[in-house]
Amino acid sequence: MEAKLKEYRALRRRKELIDNAKDKLERSKEKIVNFLVPKIFTNMDKEKKEDEVVLMENEEPPTPELIIQPEDPGVSEEITSEVSELESFEEEKQESWRYFTIKWSIYSLTWLTLYIFFLKIQFGAVFFVLSVLFGIYFNTRTRPKKKGEVSAYSVFNENCVSIDGTLKAEQFEKEIMYGAGGVNIFR
Repeated sequence: MEAKLKEYRALRRRKELIDNAKDKLERSKEKIVNFLVPKIFTNMDKEKKEDEVVLMENEEPPTPELIIQPEDPGVSEEITSEVSELESFEEEKQESWRYFTIKWSIYSLTWLTLYIFFLKIQFGAVFFVLSVLFGIYFNTRTRPKKKGEVSAYSVFNENCVSIDGTLKAEQFEKEIMYGAGGVNIFR
């Protein structure tokens, strides 16, 4: 019993040390960021949060239309399992505006420095092309979509609701039959 108690206390002490180190690191990071970042960017983050609340209050949920029901009960179990797999992924922490600005400033400065270096050794075009290819590769999403994220393909959305700005089949038919002027795009 004493050995278990001693082991538990040692584990708890280690966890407290790790938590204290993380807190100190977070506080020092905040101090550095507060020193480097102008107050304008700090205030943007606060204004953004206020705007988000207003937008969420004014949003209207999509009206329930035809809900697609699978005919085969085995298919509904497959759909349910796929949905539960997607929901099991944890949502990523949202980046603050300040962190986002600093991160991309550092990325841009590093890229610009490397680009100037490669221009000096006359490999600027190669570096630029490789940078574009890396950018395309790293910005192509391979992870599953987040919970509540709207898909560009309306059949995967709840109640088959399409995103704003997409061309619907009805609109396409009207444009073919009556021309682009016969369609009211502001519905």
